[in-house]
Amino acid sequence: MLPLTGCRSVQYGLTPYCTLRHGATSPPVVLQSVVTFTLTPTSTGTHLRMEQSGFRPDQKQAYGGANAGWQQFFAKLEQILARPD
Repeated sequence: MLPLTGCRSVQYGLTPYCTLRHGATSPPVVLQSVVTFTLTPTSTGTHLRMEQSGFRPDQKQAYGGANAGWQQFFAKLEQILARPD
């Protein structure tokens, strides 16, 4: 976990390395990545922004996998937040 910024931003570092495999015969992908969550107050609640950085140009498959994974994560989070208390 990286330091908080003004109590509205949290950074989570996948460092020093996150090693991924895309199949038994493929070489491992070494990913140095930081995920930043930023909360911004709005008139109706709070806006959550997420950014993941650290992908190299040759890591398109890892980027695509992360992109798809985060979309699923946030779709489920929206469902949970939409539930009545």
